[in-house]
Amino acid sequence: MPVKKKKAAVKTTVKTGSKKPAPVKKKAVASTKSLTVSPITLPGLVKKSYTVYIGPSAFFPGNSEYGYIDLFQEGRCTAVPNRDLYTPIVVPVGATLTSISIHYINTTANPVLCLFLRLHADRVSPSGEIEMSFINLPSGSLPPDNYLTVTDNSFPDGNVIQDRFLHYLEIQGTGDFGAAGKVTVRGVSFTYTY
Repeated sequence: MPVKKKKAAVKTTVKTGSKKPAPVKKKAVASTKSLTVSPITLPGLVKKSYTVYIGPSAFFPGNSEYGYIDLFQEGRCTAVPNRDLYTPIVVPVGATLTSISIHYINTTANPVLCLFLRLHADRVSPSGEIEMSFINLPSGSLPPDNYLTVTDNSFPDGNVIQDRFLHYLEIQGTGDFGAAGKVTVRGVSFTYTY
């Protein structure tokens, strides 16, 4: 008869010592604090207002032989009296033009005309240029330096700057007329939203 072997007893040892208790999960509790939420702003949806100033040194006569004279605080005029001065107006395409203000001196007896014009960049227009606005610059005497300002705010196309146009101002009849007075340009400022 075969002899049965006894199984050896398995020793179990228990370690004594401190066991870290399992972390207790906390239940979510609704906060009573008010939350501040910032409004969402998407690029291109919020328009900002901008103002641009152009000094008299940006104005030039239509022909170089007419020359120009800088009269410091009085502004700039053509050296040959009764000639025009021009300056470009740079506004982003798609911007909404709010206003154009002409700063000038006119101590003569006659008003002067300022034209806000645009040319087709690709020259497809039969006339070559389109009048955006006619701005009347009346004469006047305003102490201490006869500095006057006229503002215009009505333009075609809902005041929105269209693509493929070159914009500029033309101020007619500038010059020093001696005892009859003078017409000078002190500058221009314009505002737009974009």
